[in-house]
Amino acid sequence: MKILAIDYGEKNLGIALSDDLGIIAIPFSVEKNNEKFCEILLKIIKEKKVLKIIAGFPINLKGQEGIQAKKVKEYFKELSNKIKMDIELVDERFSSKISENKLKELEKSIDKDIDKYAAAIILENYLNRIA
Repeated sequence: MKILAIDYGEKNLGIALSDDLGIIAIPFSVEKNNEKFCEILLKIIKEKKVLKIIAGFPINLKGQEGIQAKKVKEYFKELSNKIKMDIELVDERFSSKISENKLKELEKSIDKDIDKYAAAIILENYLNRIA
């Protein structure tokens, strides 16, 4: 089952995809967070035969929803209605920091790639949890 993960950002949205078996998380792309994203997402869903979407949910360290979490929840609720597909929110604590550290290890551009790697971390954690 192919799963798509989204890392929300006010400027950019990181996207990662699983392999066809739903075992490996692969960084895919970084898209602008604008009115065209829904169209881009629908194209990716169709081309890659995505059956499930998850999205990073920024719960604070105490496990509570803050202002950003409420914004993200509303964003994905609206997006879900537009694409006619459920979006499961999953805890994304530390995903950006972990991806930043991995990019530093690989000596890759942090600014350019962090969002898709953060999405891959979110997806990897999710895949490990459901395995």
